Amino acid sequence: MKLYLLLIASLCFLTYISCDGCIQCNSKTEPRCATDPLSLFTKNCSESIGGSECFVRVLDGVTIRGCAKDLTNATKAACNNELECQICTYTEGCNRQMFPSSRAQCLQCSGNSTSSPCASQVYDHASICPIYKLGDLCYIRNSNRTADGSFQRGCLSTAQANKQCIKDGNCFTCTGRGCNFLQANDTLIPLARDSSAQLMLSMSLLLMGLLTAWML
Repeated sequence: MKLYLLLIASLCFLTYISCDGCIQCNSKTEPRCATDPLSLFTKNCSESIGGSECFVRVLDGVTIRGCAKDLTNATKAACNNELECQICTYTEGCNRQMFPSSRAQCLQCSGNSTSSPCASQVYDHASICPIYKLGDLCYIRNSNRTADGSFQRGCLSTAQANKQCIKDGNCFTCTGRGCNFLQANDTLIPLARDSSAQLMLSMSLLLMGLLTAWML
């Protein structure tokens, strides 16, 4: 009986997971959809005949992969841009490869000081940026001037989504795969002035100045 149930479960799994299906994911809920699609299983597209037609697209920085039949007619008609949306069969591969192919790849790590592993490991493998932005850059941010300072390497799109490296002069930025490999003591890396502690200090000084001016 147990063998019979195991066979049924295996058949159900193979029906769900298919080498001729499509990767179906959204990087909002599954980061690997953007950064490591080859690690994800493909799934059969319902009512597919003669092999699945798949798509991959980026929308507002989010990577989405799935079955082409799930797209609206308008989206499907416009899905022919190698930077925004593509349709292909599974064997053609667009649905399971990095998309767009020119997507930025950077060293990505974070440590609590310039003596952390992130600061010293300059030969790490560059990883695909989780948020897609045309012209994205790599960055290094050193906020070691404060008690809660940190040292970070990553994709500028990710930093700016976290309200960091917004203004010039707070981070070192560069273009090219894994270009953010500088040693922590490199003079090209500025000390960040956009930390929360620095922001609080600036606001306190501003309030003191306004109070002094009001009392005069």
